Amino acid sequence: MTDREATQELTASEKQPVAGEGTRPGPVYRPDVDILESRDGYLIHVDLPGVDEKALDVRLEDGVLRLDVPAPAPDGAVTTPLHTEYRPGGYHREFRISEGIDAAAVTAELRNGVLELRLPKSEARKPRSIEVRAA
Repeated sequence: MTDREATQELTASEKQPVAGEGTRPGPVYRPDVDILESRDGYLIHVDLPGVDEKALDVRLEDGVLRLDVPAPAPDGAVTTPLHTEYRPGGYHREFRISEGIDAAAVTAELRNGVLELRLPKSEARKPRSIEVRAA
């Protein structure tokens, strides 16, 4: 390990605001996601720090998977920020889902600020082996 690696500074990651979103109170952010594919389906991890599962609205409608979290209500505390790197706000993200997903079997679990969505492939879309016979 070099001296430079040992003294590397931590930098804050910038939240990405949702462009053109003006219908909700407060800022709305686009959460970061990881999408993984396996033989049986897709796994989506969504970063939602500080979100309570009761505030999270996950919908699959007309081929669109939609995630919404409203901006938190002000707590009424009277403070003057001296330095802030985290701006609270709501979250919104949408994904167009292929017809090869079994919509009835989609599951969601929120753990430690990460939403895990499991989207299983329909049986017709799963890869299968084809037996080759000798003629």
